[in-house]
Amino acid sequence: MEALVLGGSRFIGLHLVRLLSEQGHDVTVLNRGQTPVEFPVGIETLTADRTDAAQVKDALEGTSYDVAFDISGYTPESLAPVVDALEASVGRFVFCSTTSVYAPSDTAPIVEDSSLFRGPDAGQYARDKILCEDLLMDAFNDRGFPVTILRPPYVYGPDNYLLQREFSYFARLSQGRRIIVPGNGLNMVHSVHVDDLADAFAAAPHLEETMGQTYTICGPDAITLDGWISAIGKVMNVEPEIVHAPISQYLALPSEAQAFPYVFDDNMIYTNEKARQGLEWSPKYHMSDGLEMTLQWWKSQPMSSEVWDFSAEDAALETLSEG
Repeated sequence: MEALVLGGSRFIGLHLVRLLSEQGHDVTVLNRGQTPVEFPVGIETLTADRTDAAQVKDALEGTSYDVAFDISGYTPESLAPVVDALEASVGRFVFCSTTSVYAPSDTAPIVEDSSLFRGPDAGQYARDKILCEDLLMDAFNDRGFPVTILRPPYVYGPDNYLLQREFSYFARLSQGRRIIVPGNGLNMVHSVHVDDLADAFAAAPHLEETMGQTYTICGPDAITLDGWISAIGKVMNVEPEIVHAPISQYLALPSEAQAFPYVFDDNMIYTNEKARQGLEWSPKYHMSDGLEMTLQWWKSQPMSSEVWDFSAEDAALETLSEG
């Protein structure tokens, strides 16, 4: 299979490139070429700023691919030039969206045909991803553009460049630090291991019936915020000391002290049933297995010995204790 990965130099895209290479596919990566990365042997690279239609057209001129995986499309302005350049020369197009597109719901789990978050309270990231999905589904309905959309929640695992997520908690707990959790810690979140997400991407283009479909790609279980911190502690053989901060008090802290990297004022509970059935896919990792694997990777990296500046958090803990 001739595969094009848009992005590909970090985290989700990098794991997908490695997986496709291991599976024996011919892989080309298109990105701006600004992130240092060591690709597997045999990976071809193309350089273009995807927001510049001329650059994208020049880079893809004369090429054709069985499938393109778009990991780096965040806005319709960055997506449209790619669709225009590939429309006549790609067999399948698999787009990485996000569960952030779902509107808050009174019921759980949220499913693929739940309402999208088109209201004024939606964040810019969600609004842009919805516009990207609209662009792609319009192309599918109007012209048969062969798109499949995947929506992951929080993605964790090796190579995560959002260091404030699991890696910062490995650092905190290895130092015996108290952990600030806004609210009562009972809000639920959902996650997926990066390799499970890469597996879903690789599975999507092989089934004709996935065209024009959207799939939530999540792990088997949701978990409370306290449960997530406790799960990280368990793989480290540490019992976390959690400090609950009333949300109003937490939001009154200095911005640099508001380091909690997860949604704490809503529940995020999804289902992967449609993906299990439609993609013939299932996650390999439960949270305990995925966190243990991620911890071992973190321990092997120089970042595990780096010194974090938790001074703002120390001040916040003092403020919360006084309150």
